[in-house]
Order: sequence, then C-alpha cells, then structure tokens
Amino acid sequence: MNRTIIIGDVHGCSSELESLLKKLEVTKEDELIAVGDLVRKGPDSGSVISWAMETPNLRCVLGNHETRLLDRWVAGEAPDRGSPDEEILRQLGDRYDEAMAFIKSWPLYLERDGFFVVHAGIDPRVPTLEQQSRRDLTTIRVPDGMSIPWYEAYTEDRLAVFGHWARPEPIIRPNAIGLDTGCVYGGALTALVLPEKRLVSVPAAQEYQRHAAWN
Repeated sequence: MNRTIIIGDVHGCSSELESLLKKLEVTKEDELIAVGDLVRKGPDSGSVISWAMETPNLRCVLGNHETRLLDRWVAGEAPDRGSPDEEILRQLGDRYDEAMAFIKSWPLYLERDGFFVVHAGIDPRVPTLEQQSRRDLTTIRVPDGMSIPWYEAYTEDRLAVFGHWARPEPIIRPNAIGLDTGCVYGGALTALVLPEKRLVSVPAAQEYQRHAAWN
C-alpha cells in the first residue's frame, strides 16, 4: 500500500530531515507532504529548499516563514543585511529567484481523502477551507475572541494535520495531529505516516535556537 508521509516543521534542519527520510525508508511511491516552515531559524534552509525542488513526490503548504520570504521577494525588496533571510539568499545563490518562484507555487492547504494539511490551523467557526484567511492558515493558534487553541474547538471528523505550534511531544487528538516537535529548538523532527496513523521522529542533533517557552 502506498503511504502518505507528512513531515513537521523542518526550519532548515537538513541533517535531521535526511535522518528522518532514511528512518522512514522513503521511496518514490510514497507521497510526501511538508506542513510548511521548511526555512529559517535552523542551519541550512538552502539545502532543505533544494531538496524540496528536486523531490517530485513532495508537496508543501505555505508556512508563516515562507510567506515572510515571499512577501519581500514579490515586493522586490532585498533581505535585510545580516538577517536569516540574507543567509538563505547566500545559501541558495543563483537559485534564489528560482526557489522563490517555487515556493510561490505552494498552496495554503492540501486536501486528501479523509484529511487535510495546513501549516498553523483553521478558524473552526469558518465553514470551509476556501474561506479561511491566509493569516489564519499560516499563523493561527488561539482564534480571535476564543480562549482555547483552535484544535480544541475543531469538531469535524476529518483529520487536520498541522505544524507551527512547537511542543516537546506531538499534539494528538482524534481529529487533529500537530507535528511541530521543535527540532530547531533541540527537540525532534516528526512525521505522520498514513493510512496507519503512525508517528516517527528523529532527535535534533543540537539546539540551533533558544526557545524560552514552548507555547
């Protein structure tokens, strides 16, 4: 049976991504999906994006860190001197514009039979994915006017798979699974394997960025 493998927030952690793919024994028959935030914070965003560009069985959804890059690129603005974005430009070199055009092609969400993938989540009060805002799909945690995380208010049966909200352990609910286990903060890089709903993780090689509180 062909698998769908959904990968959590990579944040430029290329060696951990390589370890995870090896542990999963990924083949060309597997469908790979990344939940966004492949870039920034970690050591080698350029290699991660190059891998994504060269992996035909991979689909990615936009994360908030990709939208930050894209907004400046679309506006014709160069990255700030000394910023993480300038480092991504340096790492990609002549492929930078090609990479930005590639990222621009990513959707804000992906739907499959029985589940959907977004970066951050949804406003559960909005009836369809098409009606969700880019801001919510890429940044939401606790919806405006609510006091609980969006996934606690989400009541549909269809499985929502997301990243963005770093936790030492995956968020696991009957209808929502959060895959950001803080690899860039020294945690782990986690993937969800469907249809068996199996979680697979590899530990971070080191803490690349401090995180005062995983929230």
